[in-house]
Amino acid sequence: MKILTVITALSWSTICFAGGGDANAKRDTIAAVVMYGEELLFDAVTGLNDNQVRDLRDSVLKFHGASTFTNYLDLYISLTSKTEEQLVHYIDSLFETDEVPYALINQINIFLANRPEEFEEVIPKDLYIGNIEKPIPADEIYPAWIVGTPNPYEWNLGSEDTALSILLTDDKAMGEFHVPVKNVMTSKFGWRDGRMHNGVDIDLEVWDPVVSSFAGVVRVARVSGGYGRVVVVRHFNGLETLYAHLHRFKVKEGDRVEAGQVIGLGGSSGHSTGSHLHYEVRFKGKPLNPLSFISFDEDALVNDTLMLKRTKNGYVSYPKGILIYTVKRGDNLFEIARLYGTTTYRIAELNGIRRNGYLYVGQRLRVI
Repeated sequence: MKILTVITALSWSTICFAGGGDANAKRDTIAAVVMYGEELLFDAVTGLNDNQVRDLRDSVLKFHGASTFTNYLDLYISLTSKTEEQLVHYIDSLFETDEVPYALINQINIFLANRPEEFEEVIPKDLYIGNIEKPIPADEIYPAWIVGTPNPYEWNLGSEDTALSILLTDDKAMGEFHVPVKNVMTSKFGWRDGRMHNGVDIDLEVWDPVVSSFAGVVRVARVSGGYGRVVVVRHFNGLETLYAHLHRFKVKEGDRVEAGQVIGLGGSSGHSTGSHLHYEVRFKGKPLNPLSFISFDEDALVNDTLMLKRTKNGYVSYPKGILIYTVKRGDNLFEIARLYGTTTYRIAELNGIRRNGYLYVGQRLRVI
């Protein structure tokens, strides 16, 4: 029986034929990959391109002749032009064969994990502009109005989305924007203590007023698990904002609120080690990094239009008109920051990553 593992670091520097590997080889790091045993077709870390794989196949054919291994290489080359969905279906079919080719399956999984996502800035064609006259905000893009549950949406909501843009504010249709609390940020969006922190934490004192970021309608205002006293507002622009660990409510479910209106008083309810506001921004239930489009230092939006790019696990969010850098082999965060006249701290903050974390080839980073 093959053992299923999730690997975040692989030790391979020489070409590995099916079933082989050098335990003393140089160690490198790649994204987490589902592995069935340790069999691979070739080097998993360096990431050979199609021409290099063809050269490898031709070399093996010349010195060793045709084999199952060269057949697998031919299959691998033919598959790299397929979509992710087609590759997943193909892997499923491989598991139904009499002799499951684990080396090929592992190699395809590694290819999928390291394939760069298409991330092009899209000029809005169908800009979503909400209607502030509606009793239920953005009801055309959500399946139902559900009160009481902070995130009641199915995981596949929005799975057909590709790229879209949202008008966040203007003087007429959408109103203003307000940061919920003007104070020091104590924790940012991203991985923290081995788990995902889906929002930002802002310091406050008990009884400090917390305001709604945009105009909208209160969907949740009650005690809910680790959030404690929590308010969720669905806004007319399609976003939902969440305000957790409150001490008192100043609104009830179904209330219409304006941007900047007090919705609660700060506190430390729920799973909290001290008074602060846990603040989330979500679209169709998926968390967005607030730092990617809100400047908390300036208490303002970076741009009035938010761009969203659908990914496998949610959405990448960025304001219209910003610059995206694609990581190349040999890059490091310090050199990227110096190239664009910014800091590693700022790039890490914008992208929800660690300053000392690993970069991978093809990774997209917002730099400005």
